[in-house]
Amino acid sequence: MLISIGIMAWNEAGVIETTLTSLFGQSALRGPGGDLADATWEVIVVPNGCSDDTAACARRALERLVAATGRKDISWTVHELVEAGKSNAWNHYVHELASPDAEMMVMIDADIEFGEAETLSNSVAALRADPHALVAVDLPLKDAVRKPRKTLLERFSLAASKASAGGTPAIAGSFYCARAATLRQIWMPKGLSIEDGFLRAMIVTDCFRAPIDERRIIRAPNASHYFETLTSLRAIFRHEVRLVIGNALNCYLTWDLLHFATDPEGPGAGVLIRNRIARDARWYPALIENAIRNHGWWVLPRGMLFRRFSGHRRNRDLGTLRWLALATAGFLFDLPVFLAANRKLKRGNVIGYW
Repeated sequence: MLISIGIMAWNEAGVIETTLTSLFGQSALRGPGGDLADATWEVIVVPNGCSDDTAACARRALERLVAATGRKDISWTVHELVEAGKSNAWNHYVHELASPDAEMMVMIDADIEFGEAETLSNSVAALRADPHALVAVDLPLKDAVRKPRKTLLERFSLAASKASAGGTPAIAGSFYCARAATLRQIWMPKGLSIEDGFLRAMIVTDCFRAPIDERRIIRAPNASHYFETLTSLRAIFRHEVRLVIGNALNCYLTWDLLHFATDPEGPGAGVLIRNRIARDARWYPALIENAIRNHGWWVLPRGMLFRRFSGHRRNRDLGTLRWLALATAGFLFDLPVFLAANRKLKRGNVIGYW
């Protein structure tokens, strides 16, 4: 079984060696054979639109790390793209760079570190053990959780994450393991801001050919990774505005269009997107501009404002009063975020907003 690992990277020269070192510390890639004896591996780094030496740093690190394993079943390459954009890099990796023989694809951001040494092998094993599942995810953790002394803002950030950690697993774009045949059915529009939310919608609906089935995404046991915790109110606010804008654009694309336009007996919404873009490169921007124009003054989808109180997001390990207090605090923080996001959407130029 060939497993392809794709690492999308944008100006990550300062951290990509740490991420690759953490990857090669995984039990599946350590020593002779690792703990997935029947697997062979390819690691493909895709620097896109970088203005630093991410590609050179990745090549040096991979040459050293692969040689240190002494294994012949791990190949690697670094493929640079001139154009920046994660969705564009994702399309290139899935449809052009990854081996057509790959049975599974593992997507990794270039700035994470793994929590458990078995994260990779447990994710692959979970997917192999459940024939109904299409994607296996781990538990994404803010790196502040490792700090012995946390700031007040970090404590609040961690508490907010815990409050919304319940319900069915989401897909975090920073790490997931998927069946390659599933990803090959999907194409992403260039400029997609929140590609993991779009991907989740495509997965649970079988590319909008079937009713929602949450069982298509599973969480692997004893598997996690750390990502950077934002440490200033300004950075958190801007990040939240970006998420709201990205989720709004995803709603316009998925539930306002693909949900109705996809033939349940056809090849799926991924092919629909590919064909529309092939006919008109401005199809996606034009779709978004039209959706914003038709929504009037308040352009955000209904229900987003009260997302903190959504029952499916609730962490059942928290008491009702504690969860309600955290949800209310989050709602009060969300109000100016939503106003700012709505204002930016009305002004336009939000494709690829970062």
